[in-house]
Amino acid sequence: MVKRILHKITGKFFSLWKLHILIFAATFIFFNTCSYPQIQKEIEHKLKAAYLFHFLQFAEWPDSVFENEKSPIILAVLGKDPFGKILDETVMSEKIGEHPIIIKRFQSFNQLDFCHVLYICSSEKYTFRNILKHIGESPVLTISDIDGFSEQGGNISFYLEENKVRFAINMQTLKQADLKVSSKLLRLAKIINPI
Repeated sequence: MVKRILHKITGKFFSLWKLHILIFAATFIFFNTCSYPQIQKEIEHKLKAAYLFHFLQFAEWPDSVFENEKSPIILAVLGKDPFGKILDETVMSEKIGEHPIIIKRFQSFNQLDFCHVLYICSSEKYTFRNILKHIGESPVLTISDIDGFSEQGGNISFYLEENKVRFAINMQTLKQADLKVSSKLLRLAKIINPI
């Protein structure tokens, strides 16, 4: 099946450069503010929002999930949203190729509508397995900061290591969902279930 690469090659390299800068900033700044928990949390949310945007840039979905080349990419946030306006500001006016990004928020899984990307908030730590089971092998990129999310069937999970925000990618679940991510992104990730 023909895949749609959602960004131009030149955009990839520029985005990769920005992602490296982001990681450097995370290394240099993030937990140097550990005596200021509120500031620390805000920085953490800004970093994760930036990562989410970059995940969209480096992901590939089957052509069948888009009605046309200008159909929006829908990013759903499920549960108690930790980002607030930070995520909206991060993706405001941004496009992946010709696809605008739309954010939708849902308080419960019963309200969840179609999406390309599903961020499952930590408030759903007791229900996320059922959510993943319901999604099954649909081409939905699932992301969370719930402990063990990627190991338990999610696609991408945030975790902290040596006071830095890191991310893990489950290759097996990506393949099952007919999703791909750039090898450049994989080089920065902890790989779960390599294929």
